[in-house]
Amino acid sequence: MRGKDGVGKYLTGSIDVEFNCRMECQDYGVPGSPTWWEPISDSITIQWIEILGVPVSEDSLPKEVINAIYELSSEIEWETDE
Repeated sequence: MRGKDGVGKYLTGSIDVEFNCRMECQDYGVPGSPTWWEPISDSITIQWIEILGVPVSEDSLPKEVINAIYELSSEIEWETDE
């Protein structure tokens, strides 16, 4: 099965971020097992960031902050482009 585009949002009101990525189909490797889509971790990108309701560019933040924001992507539910 070919990959899909995925989107996920981390929304708290203090820090809001939208992430995009490529998704790949996963299964348990046996015939008839269920399938699900998971993000390809090295394809995750930040589409936009708002801090306290103010849009912020990724380039304006220190690398340590950007790395911490990317870590937030592990806490979200991803949706595919279905």
